[in-house]
Amino acid sequence: MTQWTTTERARKVFWFVALWMAGVGGAMLLALPFKLLIKAGAAIH
Repeated sequence: MTQWTTTERARKVFWFVALWMAGVGGAMLLALPFKLLIKAGAAIH
């Protein structure tokens, strides 16, 4: 296992968290229109 410096580790953790948040945010944005359609459909029936 390679020895990481603190800044390298912090950078890796930052990128991991940033990409994870982007993925979760993207999934939520994709799900939003479907949620609205389901709510609209439920309101009609």
